[in-house]
Amino acid sequence: GNLKLPGKREMFVAIKTLKSGYTEKQRRDFLSEASIMGQFDHPNVIHLEGVVTKSSPVMIITEFMENGSLDSFLR
Repeated sequence: GNLKLPGKREMFVAIKTLKSGYTEKQRRDFLSEASIMGQFDHPNVIHLEGVVTKSSPVMIITEFMENGSLDSFLR
């Protein structure tokens, strides 16, 4: 997707969604993942841009990995 924040330039982002019909445990795990990602501030670790929880679907928004995911690259 594209993300435009006030006072910043537009950027490409990756959007991970929590599929409908999720259990409460899946929701907690999903938000826990976002919480862990938010603790990192390093150039070699993907940056968390935001989390959407007030609408459906619940989303984690991260910087876009131009060269794809690391696990795909390693395979």
